[in-house]
Amino acid sequence: MKALSQTAPDKEFGRLLRQWRRTSDIKQARLADILGVTQATVSRWENATQRPAPLQYDLIHQMMTRKRNFRLDHAVKRLVTHSNQRVHLIEDRSHRLLCASTVREQEWQRDSTPLLGTSLWRFATPEIAVAEKSLHDLGWHEDQADHLTFKTSQRDGAPMRIVDSYILWERFFLSDGTAVRLTTGYDQAPLHI
Repeated sequence: MKALSQTAPDKEFGRLLRQWRRTSDIKQARLADILGVTQATVSRWENATQRPAPLQYDLIHQMMTRKRNFRLDHAVKRLVTHSNQRVHLIEDRSHRLLCASTVREQEWQRDSTPLLGTSLWRFATPEIAVAEKSLHDLGWHEDQADHLTFKTSQRDGAPMRIVDSYILWERFFLSDGTAVRLTTGYDQAPLHI
């Protein structure tokens, strides 16, 4: 697949985007979710009636030029699931749970299966909410920062038990271009980061 040029005509960009998306078996709604836009916006890009903003354009270009490696995605999920740490993996923007370690499930005192594909945002502590707001200033979504450690409060009851004193967020991409966040909990501030 040839690389996109930001000066390419809209019709050529739309054609390349549609071709890549179909070849990659990514629905318009899924791509829209990854990029934080509506499905109608992706349709307008593909029909050459609208161009993406520069940040969205850069993300699309990164996704289109990245080689897909499903085995690596499955390996990451397997490592998270079998980790002996309190760790879970979420989609970066939507906070939807992708997988969690057994140790994390023990902390939560629940099986994570019913939570898969749903947003964990409703369980955020006030400190998690503050850290989330700080991501913009850190350039998190512009790839200027890929990890953040912060102190958080614990919760022993509803809506979800949290035993972590410190949380480490690490951002990376799956092979379909989805930005994900590995969330690891610690009792003390991690020194190795």
